[in-house]
Amino acid sequence: MKRLTLELPDEFVSLCKEDHTDPETVLRGFIADLCGLMDWVNDPRADGYSSNGSDERRMAYDYYARVGYPYWRLYEADEE
Repeated sequence: MKRLTLELPDEFVSLCKEDHTDPETVLRGFIADLCGLMDWVNDPRADGYSSNGSDERRMAYDYYARVGYPYWRLYEADEE
């Protein structure tokens, strides 16, 4: 597993605070949904990542694809 240190914008931290959740929970949830990481009751993940459900997994990937992340490498190759 790779560790990342990330500075979070105050707006994101404030939004999470207003909703009584912490930024780590939101980011872990999005990552788990995007990657389809499941934490089954009978076989929980040691790292604590767990998808929030099938709709959330679909919407996370829809966002990822809509932004175009899967295609960025194609654009970078065109610029070289």
